[in-house]
Amino acid sequence: MELIARGREADVYAVGEGWVLRRLRDADRSTAQEARTLRWLAAAGYPVPAVHASDGPDLVMQRLHGPTMAEALRRSPWRAAEYGAVLGRLHRELHELRAPEWLPPLADAGRAGDARVLHLDLHPENVLLTADGPRVVDWTNARAGAPEVDVAMTSVILRCVELPLPTKLLLRVLLRSANRAAGADVRAGMPAATRHRLANPTLGPGEIRLVQALQRRHG
Repeated sequence: MELIARGREADVYAVGEGWVLRRLRDADRSTAQEARTLRWLAAAGYPVPAVHASDGPDLVMQRLHGPTMAEALRRSPWRAAEYGAVLGRLHRELHELRAPEWLPPLADAGRAGDARVLHLDLHPENVLLTADGPRVVDWTNARAGAPEVDVAMTSVILRCVELPLPTKLLLRVLLRSANRAAGADVRAGMPAATRHRLANPTLGPGEIRLVQALQRRHG
C-alpha cells in the first residue's frame, strides 16, 4: 500500500481504484462510530467522503482529489478571507443538523435538548478542495453539543499551534472571516473548547502552554 498522508493519530494509504485506507495507530480503537457518522452525514447531504467499509482501526473511504485548504492557503495566501468564509459556511451547514441520538455528547458542551453535530477538528488540514466543492474529513472526534463550542475549537486549534508570525497573522485573517460566516458566539464556546482541547493526549508542551493561556483569558 502507498502511504499518502500522516496525521496525529492515523495514517492514510491508497488502496485500489478510488479508495483510501485510514488506519488508526492505536489498534485497540474502532472506526465503527466514525463510519456510522460519515454515512449519516452523507445521507443528510453534508459534503463528506463515501464509506466503503470499517473494520477495527481501519476505515476504507472514497479517495478525494484536490489540495487541502491548508495547502491551497500556502499557495495563495491572499485568499485567506475567502477560505475562511468557506470554513465558516461548512460550520454553519453542519450545525443546522440536529445530532442523532446515538452520537455521543460532548461533556459541558451545552444544549442537551437541542444538540447539533460537532466536528471538533474542523480546520484547513481537514478540508479538501475538490472539483466538486469542499469535502470535510477526519470525523474521529465528532460529538453532539452546542455549535459555538465547535467554532471555538477551530479557533483554539489554529491559535495554539507554534508557527512563524506571518503564518499566525494569515490565520487570524482566516479565523475572522470564518467566525463571521459561522455566525456563532465564539467567546461563549471558549471555556468548553479549551477544556476539551487540553484533554487531547497528542498535544505538545508548547501547544499546551498556548491553550492554557487562552483558557485563562476566557475562563
